[in-house]
Amino acid sequence: MNILHKTKFSSQPDVSLILLDWTVRESFHTLEYLNRQRFDRNRYEIVWIEYYDRRAPEIEAMMRRNSELGLPPQVDTWIVMDTPKEEYYHKHEMYNLGILNSTGRIVVIMDSDAIIKPTFISEVVKEFEKDASVALHFEQIRNFDQNFYPFNYPTIEEINGPGCVNAMGGVPTGLSESAKSLKEDWNLWHRYNYGACLCATRENLIIIGGADEHQDYLGHICGPYEMTARLINAGVKDKLHDAHFLYHVWHPNQGGDNNYCGPNNGRGMSTTAMEIPRTGRVLPLIENPEIRKLRTKASMSVSAASEG
Repeated sequence: MNILHKTKFSSQPDVSLILLDWTVRESFHTLEYLNRQRFDRNRYEIVWIEYYDRRAPEIEAMMRRNSELGLPPQVDTWIVMDTPKEEYYHKHEMYNLGILNSTGRIVVIMDSDAIIKPTFISEVVKEFEKDASVALHFEQIRNFDQNFYPFNYPTIEEINGPGCVNAMGGVPTGLSESAKSLKEDWNLWHRYNYGACLCATRENLIIIGGADEHQDYLGHICGPYEMTARLINAGVKDKLHDAHFLYHVWHPNQGGDNNYCGPNNGRGMSTTAMEIPRTGRVLPLIENPEIRKLRTKASMSVSAASEG
Protein backbone atom coordinates (compact mmCIF):
# COMPACT_ATOMS: atom_id res chain seq x y z
CA MET A 1 0.00 0.00 0.00
CA ASN A 2 1.20 3.51 -0.82
CA ILE A 3 -0.11 6.81 0.50
CA LEU A 4 0.67 9.18 -2.36
CA HIS A 5 -0.58 12.28 -0.58
CA LYS A 6 -1.76 13.20 2.91
CA THR A 7 -2.98 16.68 3.81
CA LYS A 8 -2.25 17.86 7.34
CA PHE A 9 -5.21 19.75 8.77
CA SER A 10 -4.71 22.33 11.53
CA SER A 11 -7.95 21.16 13.17
CA GLN A 12 -10.19 18.11 12.85
CA PRO A 13 -12.38 18.23 9.71
CA ASP A 14 -16.12 17.96 10.15
CA VAL A 15 -16.48 15.51 7.28
CA SER A 16 -14.38 12.83 5.58
CA LEU A 17 -15.56 11.68 2.14
CA ILE A 18 -14.44 8.22 1.00
CA LEU A 19 -14.40 7.45 -2.73
CA LEU A 20 -13.28 4.20 -4.36
CA ASP A 21 -11.75 3.04 -7.60
CA TRP A 22 -10.57 -0.35 -8.83
CA THR A 23 -9.07 0.96 -12.08
CA VAL A 24 -12.50 1.44 -13.63
CA ARG A 25 -13.14 5.19 -13.40
CA GLU A 26 -13.04 6.98 -16.74
CA SER A 27 -14.18 10.34 -15.37
CA PHE A 28 -13.16 11.98 -12.10
CA HIS A 29 -15.86 14.64 -12.09
CA THR A 30 -16.98 13.84 -8.54
CA LEU A 31 -13.71 15.33 -7.29
CA GLU A 32 -14.52 18.54 -9.17
CA TYR A 33 -17.99 18.74 -7.61
CA LEU A 34 -16.62 18.06 -4.14
CA ASN A 35 -14.05 20.81 -4.49
CA ARG A 36 -16.72 23.36 -5.48
CA GLN A 37 -18.81 23.13 -2.34
CA ARG A 38 -20.28 26.13 -0.55
CA PHE A 39 -18.52 24.97 2.58
CA ASP A 40 -15.13 25.82 4.06
CA ARG A 41 -12.62 23.55 2.26
CA ASN A 42 -10.56 23.32 5.46
CA ARG A 43 -13.49 21.64 7.21
CA TYR A 44 -13.75 18.54 5.02
CA GLU A 45 -11.34 16.03 3.57
CA ILE A 46 -11.51 13.85 0.47
CA VAL A 47 -10.09 10.31 0.63
CA TRP A 48 -9.50 8.49 -2.67
CA ILE A 49 -8.65 4.78 -2.59
CA GLU A 50 -7.44 2.76 -5.58
CA TYR A 51 -7.56 -1.02 -5.07
CA TYR A 52 -4.91 -1.94 -7.63
CA ASP A 53 -1.81 -0.03 -8.76
CA ARG A 54 -3.15 2.76 -10.97
CA ARG A 55 -1.91 6.26 -10.18
CA ALA A 56 -4.65 7.99 -12.13
CA PRO A 57 -3.01 10.64 -14.36
CA GLU A 58 -6.24 12.66 -14.18
CA ILE A 59 -5.84 13.02 -10.41
CA GLU A 60 -2.14 13.78 -10.79
CA ALA A 61 -3.04 16.59 -13.21
CA MET A 62 -5.66 17.98 -10.82
CA MET A 63 -3.21 17.91 -7.92
CA ARG A 64 -0.47 19.57 -9.96
CA ARG A 65 -2.83 22.29 -11.22
CA ASN A 66 -4.08 23.13 -7.74
CA SER A 67 -0.55 23.22 -6.36
CA GLU A 68 0.53 25.64 -9.08
CA LEU A 69 -2.50 27.85 -8.36
CA GLY A 70 -1.99 27.76 -4.60
CA LEU A 71 -5.30 25.95 -4.08
CA PRO A 72 -6.05 23.08 -1.69
CA PRO A 73 -5.32 19.65 -3.22
CA GLN A 74 -8.19 17.96 -5.04
CA VAL A 75 -7.58 14.86 -2.89
CA ASP A 76 -6.43 15.08 0.72
CA THR A 77 -5.58 11.41 1.22
CA TRP A 78 -4.67 9.43 -1.89
CA ILE A 79 -4.11 5.73 -1.25
CA VAL A 80 -3.04 3.14 -3.80
CA MET A 81 -3.41 -0.35 -2.31
CA ASP A 82 -1.23 -2.08 -4.94
CA THR A 83 -3.32 -5.24 -4.65
CA PRO A 84 -2.20 -7.94 -7.14
CA LYS A 85 -4.30 -7.90 -10.31
CA GLU A 86 -5.27 -11.55 -9.86
CA GLU A 87 -7.20 -10.67 -6.70
CA TYR A 88 -10.79 -9.57 -7.27
CA TYR A 89 -11.72 -6.18 -5.84
CA HIS A 90 -13.39 -6.01 -2.42
CA LYS A 91 -15.17 -2.71 -1.79
CA HIS A 92 -15.56 -3.43 1.92
CA GLU A 93 -11.79 -3.63 2.36
CA MET A 94 -11.58 -0.20 0.75
CA TYR A 95 -14.31 1.19 3.01
CA ASN A 96 -12.35 0.07 6.06
CA LEU A 97 -9.11 1.52 4.76
CA GLY A 98 -10.97 4.78 4.23
CA ILE A 99 -12.41 4.74 7.75
CA LEU A 100 -8.98 4.02 9.22
CA ASN A 101 -7.42 6.90 7.29
CA SER A 102 -10.23 9.39 7.88
CA THR A 103 -9.94 12.09 10.51
CA GLY A 104 -13.37 13.72 10.23
CA ARG A 105 -16.12 13.32 12.80
CA ILE A 106 -18.62 12.38 10.06
CA VAL A 107 -17.69 9.79 7.42
CA VAL A 108 -19.41 9.85 4.02
CA ILE A 109 -19.08 6.78 1.81
CA MET A 110 -20.36 7.67 -1.63
CA ASP A 111 -20.24 6.67 -5.29
CA SER A 112 -17.10 8.02 -6.88
CA ASP A 113 -18.91 8.94 -10.09
CA ALA A 114 -21.80 10.82 -8.49
CA ILE A 115 -22.93 14.31 -9.42
CA ILE A 116 -23.65 16.49 -6.41
CA LYS A 117 -24.97 19.95 -5.72
CA PRO A 118 -22.67 22.60 -4.17
CA THR A 119 -24.75 22.44 -0.97
CA PHE A 120 -24.23 18.69 -0.40
CA ILE A 121 -21.70 18.87 2.45
CA SER A 122 -23.65 21.65 4.13
CA GLU A 123 -26.72 19.37 4.10
CA VAL A 124 -24.73 16.53 5.66
CA VAL A 125 -23.41 18.71 8.46
CA LYS A 126 -26.85 20.22 9.04
CA GLU A 127 -28.40 16.77 9.52
CA PHE A 128 -25.76 15.74 12.05
CA GLU A 129 -26.28 18.98 13.94
CA LYS A 130 -29.90 17.86 14.37
CA ASP A 131 -28.97 14.31 15.39
CA ALA A 132 -25.36 13.38 16.07
CA SER A 133 -26.11 9.66 15.85
CA VAL A 134 -27.83 8.98 12.56
CA ALA A 135 -27.23 6.74 9.56
CA LEU A 136 -28.04 9.17 6.77
CA HIS A 137 -28.63 8.16 3.15
CA PHE A 138 -29.09 10.19 -0.01
CA GLU A 139 -31.07 8.71 -2.90
CA GLN A 140 -29.52 8.88 -6.36
CA ILE A 141 -31.50 10.12 -9.36
CA ARG A 142 -30.33 8.24 -12.45
CA ASN A 143 -30.51 8.99 -16.16
CA PHE A 144 -29.82 6.34 -18.81
CA ASP A 145 -29.53 8.69 -21.80
CA GLN A 146 -26.23 7.73 -23.44
CA ASN A 147 -25.78 11.24 -24.84
CA PHE A 148 -24.18 12.15 -21.51
CA TYR A 149 -21.31 9.72 -22.21
CA PRO A 150 -18.42 10.46 -22.27
CA PHE A 151 -19.22 12.57 -19.25
CA ASN A 152 -20.07 16.12 -20.34
CA TYR A 153 -21.25 17.83 -17.14
CA PRO A 154 -25.02 17.81 -17.72
CA THR A 155 -27.17 20.14 -15.66
CA ILE A 156 -29.49 18.85 -12.94
CA GLU A 157 -32.41 19.87 -15.17
CA GLU A 158 -31.04 17.73 -18.00
CA ILE A 159 -30.58 14.74 -15.69
CA ASN A 160 -34.17 15.10 -14.51
CA GLY A 161 -35.32 15.25 -18.15
CA PRO A 162 -35.60 12.60 -20.89
CA GLY A 163 -33.84 9.39 -19.90
CA CYS A 164 -34.45 9.81 -16.16
CA VAL A 165 -35.58 6.43 -14.83
CA ASN A 166 -36.42 6.89 -11.14
CA ALA A 167 -37.77 10.41 -10.58
CA MET A 168 -40.71 12.61 -11.48
CA GLY A 169 -40.44 16.38 -11.31
CA GLY A 170 -37.00 16.13 -9.77
CA VAL A 171 -38.16 13.95 -6.85
CA PRO A 172 -37.39 10.19 -6.61
CA THR A 173 -40.49 8.16 -7.45
CA GLY A 174 -42.66 7.51 -4.41
CA LEU A 175 -40.34 9.21 -1.94
CA SER A 176 -42.95 11.69 -0.72
CA GLU A 177 -45.41 8.92 0.18
CA SER A 178 -43.13 6.22 1.61
CA ALA A 179 -41.59 5.76 5.03
CA LYS A 180 -38.18 7.34 5.38
CA SER A 181 -36.71 4.70 7.70
CA LEU A 182 -35.45 1.22 6.86
CA LYS A 183 -36.22 0.16 10.41
CA GLU A 184 -39.87 0.97 9.73
CA ASP A 185 -39.91 -0.88 6.42
CA TRP A 186 -36.96 -3.02 5.35
CA ASN A 187 -38.51 -3.41 1.89
CA LEU A 188 -37.40 0.15 1.17
CA TRP A 189 -33.91 -1.03 0.33
CA HIS A 190 -35.42 -2.64 -2.78
CA ARG A 191 -37.00 0.67 -3.77
CA TYR A 192 -34.16 3.14 -3.19
CA ASN A 193 -30.42 3.04 -3.75
CA TYR A 194 -29.04 2.66 -0.23
CA GLY A 195 -25.65 1.88 -1.73
CA ALA A 196 -25.15 5.33 -3.25
CA CYS A 197 -24.25 7.28 -0.13
CA LEU A 198 -24.04 6.50 3.58
CA CYS A 199 -23.14 9.11 6.19
CA ALA A 200 -22.39 8.14 9.80
CA THR A 201 -20.07 9.22 12.56
CA ARG A 202 -16.66 7.58 12.46
CA GLU A 203 -17.23 6.60 16.08
CA ASN A 204 -20.40 4.66 15.24
CA LEU A 205 -18.76 2.93 12.28
CA ILE A 206 -15.98 1.75 14.56
CA ILE A 207 -18.46 0.62 17.24
CA ILE A 208 -20.05 -1.80 14.74
CA GLY A 209 -16.65 -3.05 13.54
CA GLY A 210 -16.59 -1.22 10.21
CA ALA A 211 -17.49 -2.91 6.94
CA ASP A 212 -17.77 -6.70 6.84
CA GLU A 213 -14.84 -8.22 4.92
CA HIS A 214 -16.57 -11.59 4.42
CA GLN A 215 -16.05 -13.08 0.95
CA ASP A 216 -19.81 -12.97 0.29
CA TYR A 217 -19.25 -9.25 -0.31
CA LEU A 218 -16.50 -9.70 -2.90
CA GLY A 219 -16.97 -7.82 -6.16
CA HIS A 220 -20.00 -5.81 -7.26
CA ILE A 221 -22.23 -6.76 -4.30
CA CYS A 222 -22.60 -5.41 -1.60
CA GLY A 223 -22.14 -1.82 -0.41
CA PRO A 224 -22.50 0.50 2.58
CA TYR A 225 -26.11 -0.57 3.29
CA GLU A 226 -24.63 -3.66 4.98
CA MET A 227 -23.24 -1.30 7.62
CA THR A 228 -26.55 0.55 7.79
CA ALA A 229 -28.35 -2.63 8.82
CA ARG A 230 -25.88 -3.25 11.65
CA LEU A 231 -25.96 0.40 12.72
CA ILE A 232 -29.73 0.08 13.09
CA ASN A 233 -29.28 -3.10 15.14
CA ALA A 234 -26.88 -1.12 17.34
CA GLY A 235 -29.60 1.46 18.02
CA VAL A 236 -28.67 4.13 15.47
CA LYS A 237 -31.58 5.87 13.74
CA ASP A 238 -31.54 5.79 9.95
CA LYS A 239 -32.84 8.45 7.60
CA LEU A 240 -33.29 8.81 3.86
CA HIS A 241 -32.98 12.49 3.02
CA ASP A 242 -36.22 13.61 1.37
CA ALA A 243 -35.12 16.88 -0.21
CA HIS A 244 -31.48 16.59 -1.34
CA PHE A 245 -30.28 13.98 -3.82
CA LEU A 246 -27.23 12.68 -5.70
CA TYR A 247 -27.28 12.25 -9.49
CA HIS A 248 -25.80 9.73 -11.91
CA VAL A 249 -25.66 9.38 -15.69
CA TRP A 250 -25.08 6.36 -17.89
CA HIS A 251 -21.66 4.88 -18.53
CA PRO A 252 -20.56 1.41 -19.68
CA ASN A 253 -20.75 -1.32 -17.04
CA GLN A 254 -22.66 0.92 -14.63
CA GLY A 255 -24.67 -2.06 -13.38
CA GLY A 256 -21.66 -4.24 -12.72
CA ASP A 257 -22.17 -6.24 -15.91
CA ASN A 258 -19.75 -9.17 -16.16
CA ASN A 259 -18.52 -8.43 -12.63
CA TYR A 260 -18.41 -11.16 -10.01
CA CYS A 261 -21.40 -10.92 -7.67
CA GLY A 262 -21.67 -12.70 -4.34
CA PRO A 263 -24.88 -14.30 -3.01
CA ASN A 264 -27.78 -12.05 -4.01
CA ASN A 265 -31.50 -11.98 -4.67
CA GLY A 266 -31.20 -11.28 -8.40
CA ARG A 267 -32.15 -7.64 -7.82
CA GLY A 268 -28.69 -6.43 -6.82
CA MET A 269 -29.16 -6.98 -3.07
CA SER A 270 -26.84 -9.12 -0.98
CA THR A 271 -28.77 -11.94 0.67
CA THR A 272 -26.11 -12.09 3.39
CA ALA A 273 -26.78 -8.44 4.25
CA MET A 274 -30.52 -8.97 4.03
CA GLU A 275 -30.28 -11.46 6.89
CA ILE A 276 -28.88 -8.85 9.30
CA PRO A 277 -32.23 -7.32 10.38
CA ARG A 278 -33.58 -10.79 11.25
CA THR A 279 -30.55 -11.86 13.28
CA GLY A 280 -30.03 -8.56 15.11
CA ARG A 281 -26.29 -8.92 14.52
CA VAL A 282 -24.13 -5.81 15.15
CA LEU A 283 -20.58 -6.97 14.41
CA PRO A 284 -19.22 -8.15 11.03
CA LEU A 285 -18.78 -11.80 10.15
CA ILE A 286 -15.17 -10.95 9.28
CA GLU A 287 -13.86 -7.88 11.08
CA ASN A 288 -10.90 -5.86 9.87
CA PRO A 289 -8.16 -6.38 12.50
CA GLU A 290 -7.20 -2.69 12.66
CA ILE A 291 -10.83 -1.67 13.10
CA ARG A 292 -11.13 -4.30 15.85
CA LYS A 293 -8.20 -2.72 17.70
CA LEU A 294 -9.90 0.66 17.61
CA ARG A 295 -13.25 -0.82 18.66
CA THR A 296 -11.87 -2.76 21.62
CA LYS A 297 -9.74 0.19 22.70
CA ALA A 298 -12.84 2.41 22.66
CA SER A 299 -14.80 -0.22 24.63
CA MET A 300 -12.05 -0.46 27.25
CA SER A 301 -11.98 3.34 27.58
CA VAL A 302 -15.75 3.41 28.16
CA SER A 303 -15.52 0.61 30.74
CA ALA A 304 -12.68 2.33 32.58
CA ALA A 305 -14.58 5.61 32.63
CA SER A 306 -17.75 3.96 34.01
CA GLU A 307 -15.80 2.14 36.70
CA GLY A 308 -14.05 5.36 37.68
